[in-house]
Amino acid sequence: MSILLDKSNRVLIQGVTGQMGQFFVEDARKYGTNMVAGVSPGRAGTKVGDVPVFANVATAVKETGADTAMVFVPPSAVLGATIEAIESGCRLVVATADEMPVLDAIEVRAAARANGAVFVGPNTPGLISPGKAKMGFMPSFCYLQGHVGVISRSGSLSYEGSKRITQAGIGQTTVVGIGGDPVKGTTAAEALALFHKDPDTKAILYLGEIGGSEETFVAEYASSTGAKPVAALIVGKTAPAGKKMGHAAALIGSKAEGHAAKQKMLRDAGVFVADSLGEVVAAMRAALARA
Repeated sequence: MSILLDKSNRVLIQGVTGQMGQFFVEDARKYGTNMVAGVSPGRAGTKVGDVPVFANVATAVKETGADTAMVFVPPSAVLGATIEAIESGCRLVVATADEMPVLDAIEVRAAARANGAVFVGPNTPGLISPGKAKMGFMPSFCYLQGHVGVISRSGSLSYEGSKRITQAGIGQTTVVGIGGDPVKGTTAAEALALFHKDPDTKAILYLGEIGGSEETFVAEYASSTGAKPVAALIVGKTAPAGKKMGHAAALIGSKAEGHAAKQKMLRDAGVFVADSLGEVVAAMRAALARA
């Protein structure tokens, strides 16, 4: 299963009658996302826009052929909703909820792997394949169809980074927010592997931050034989030592997880590292020149 989206994905929305679900139906429809069903217990037989609502995912999948799930439910309900989607046959499941319990995230990740599905989340804006489809709440105007795969630990950084390269005429195949939680449904290493297999992706932009070990996998990929060129930005240069910066995974546990150490590691691996957002376009152009 690929994280890359297109109009062939048949999307169902869990929590479709809630505020975020209703917003997504309107926003994603304008973008061309193929939404075929919604799920909301007690609201079966109604519609949100032109999307029919079903009582459960199994029925929605059977009736509409849905294969992709967008989950808009509270953190405490994400475990049940995502497992239901995975076990009903959805091969791509995206959950945006913040503050999902770590043990729940571990269980969902294990279920996705056991069933051959891809889980993106938690604590993510989602993902978007520009000009094709979107799953989440990222602002559509920041993106342009092209040949760069973007991986980001931060939602707002994914918008800003993508907008900057878009304004420079550099388009994207897919932009995926892997989230800032310690346990991710899709890690940087897994996203890199999927982009590596995608023939339309010529280079990769990684938007990372202090704390955690995701950048280690980016460096390992970049230094491997046959790797696609990678540009990167690491934020958190002025973060006070020992402070959590926005994300649960942005807590520095050792010097290796600090800003300077991560930049050096990536540069040593051959990554084109931008020192600031203002340098992202130049770093991306340098990477594309090697493609």
